[in-house]
Amino acid sequence: MAVLERTSSALRGLVGRLRPADGGAAPSAAAAPSRTLTVEALQALGLQRQPFRDDAGADELFADEAIEMNLNTLAEQLRSGMMLPLLKGEPGSGKTSLLIQLMARAQQESQFFVCRAQPELTADRIIVDMLRVIARPVPADAGECFRQLARRLRTLVEQGPPAALVIDDAHLLSDRDLGHVLVAYDSLRKVLRGRFRLVLAADPSIELRLPQLRSEQLDAGQVIAASLRPLGRARLGPYLAWRLETAGAHPRDLPLTEEMLDRIAAASDDLPRSVETAATAELNAHYER
Repeated sequence: MAVLERTSSALRGLVGRLRPADGGAAPSAAAAPSRTLTVEALQALGLQRQPFRDDAGADELFADEAIEMNLNTLAEQLRSGMMLPLLKGEPGSGKTSLLIQLMARAQQESQFFVCRAQPELTADRIIVDMLRVIARPVPADAGECFRQLARRLRTLVEQGPPAALVIDDAHLLSDRDLGHVLVAYDSLRKVLRGRFRLVLAADPSIELRLPQLRSEQLDAGQVIAASLRPLGRARLGPYLAWRLETAGAHPRDLPLTEEMLDRIAAASDDLPRSVETAATAELNAHYER
């Protein structure tokens, strides 16, 4: 199964389709309901769909001033290509959601190739899959595969906007393969006369590894990092209200009292995924009474 696609919404699909053989963990039946509201809660809120589902579209995802700042930073680097953009955040902090928002916002300005890294993923596999989504058959020889990719991308960017490779969970790549990705990136930037971009999203540990790797932009210090910060108590209420309202709830029907929000904050670590889990438990309990 390909681990790379070329659409602004592809990342959500890749997340949902990862199999154990591809390095993704199969979702367990016990874990699945953790962010699933009961029928009673859905009906009480007037919802036709789950508010915390993984396939939420870009327009359903929360964006406040802090998130807008990161989006603007990354979008500007996609336009200019002057810096290598790095999105940092702990697991569950919303990196994938922000990337989806970024790609939706910049879909007229960039041609995206989207990849979610896995421990077994190699740089060669990324190159093969980039070529596979724009041309078939794919050569067996890795060198010829890269040459064909360069030729195809050159045609694409001559006829349209720059191409961009987005790698989510880039910290899961080995140093060897992350280094090879950076070498390929440098080569494609030269062949495409600067009209190729790379966006890395990873947990903060990647910053300790980057100085050991080589890339023209890394060597020149041309890296700009955008960091996702925890929601915190002040942002928790607007976040949950947005997710519920975009799923169909009317603002006047939301039971998000200060006491309820305090309990959700106490039961979570302020990261969106754990906030959603805590909110699900709180809402389900509220509507069972």
